[in-house]
Amino acid sequence: MKVIASGTFDHLHDGHKFFLDSAFENGYVLIGLSSDTLIEDKCTQEKIEPYEVRKMHLLKWLALNGRFEGTDFEIREITTPFGFACENEDFDAILVTEENEDIGQKINKKRALLGHKPLRILSCALISDKNGKISSTRIRKSLSS
Repeated sequence: MKVIASGTFDHLHDGHKFFLDSAFENGYVLIGLSSDTLIEDKCTQEKIEPYEVRKMHLLKWLALNGRFEGTDFEIREITTPFGFACENEDFDAILVTEENEDIGQKINKKRALLGHKPLRILSCALISDKNGKISSTRIRKSLSS
């Protein structure tokens, strides 16, 4: 199965790793990595790592976990919120977090308008630590302190 798993993956953390591990449980993963221009409106945007740094951290972590580019995954830069998910490629599913399940529905509506088959929507729980939900926003805010 080919699964889309997209995000900013800023300050790669355990939540991202759990999300990606969940995607790999389902097959080959097409990782949509947000471009620098796509993240310009995010909270504490000035603290977000540049695209190439985020990509390097992803590649390093994936390699350390025995994942091989071209065999297990592919990383694609995305410049719009839907990225490549609405293209007529042979995708089977999209992984979303419980916070953004509506995005999967919106993508399938757009795919239907374009005459493409719907994607199976897989949901991944968010994980927490002693300070609450793990998120890049929280990490970036702590860098401001």
